[in-house]
Amino acid sequence: MTTEMKSPESGNPVRPEIPERSKISNGTIINVVLFIGLIVLYLLNIFPLKESETLAGNEIEQEMDEMASLMEQGAFNIAFVNSDTLMANYKLALDKREEFEQEQRRLENDLQRRQRSFQTDVETFQQQIQTGNISMEDAQAREQELMQRQQELMQLNEDYSSRLMTKEMEINIDLYQRITELLSRFNEEMDYDYILGFSPGGGILYAKEKHDITQKVLNKLNEEYDAQ
Repeated sequence: MTTEMKSPESGNPVRPEIPERSKISNGTIINVVLFIGLIVLYLLNIFPLKESETLAGNEIEQEMDEMASLMEQGAFNIAFVNSDTLMANYKLALDKREEFEQEQRRLENDLQRRQRSFQTDVETFQQQIQTGNISMEDAQAREQELMQRQQELMQLNEDYSSRLMTKEMEINIDLYQRITELLSRFNEEMDYDYILGFSPGGGILYAKEKHDITQKVLNKLNEEYDAQ
């Protein structure tokens, strides 16, 4: 049984409007085409990127292989210096170390002497308090004086430590400059491409002994120091 609705004006039956199939189908097709197009663009962007990254990785690997091959053929003339051996046997470094240790002992002895004197005065003051051989007014003044001396000793300790750190840094800079300056002159004859610094725990984990020029550099350093 079909239910019809009549128009209030004409009385003719009126059927509910039904959207045309052609309109819905066309809109759906357009959306699908757009979606597929986006996927294609996405794939075109992704796959060339991965390919370029692969090519770049292959180029880097190829360059590293070429460099290793050149090094095997002796294209790079490389030497190294054992830093620990150099500093342990360089006469100037030994003299500078002795000079630094003498200064360190002098400052430590001076500070210890002041601390012992301060401790003696503190113990004397405590005995005076216990025996009642000092008035309240003198005790307060004495206490302030001892507190002031304690602050001065703490400041002096910091000053001495800072002085030693500065001196040590100056010594290291001086030694570094002397060594690098000599290496520059030394390399005019040897013509190395690289002279590396080797020390246990450093960046170089292994080096062949045939590249070790430590003794040659050490001899030249000591010869120049003796001549001075």
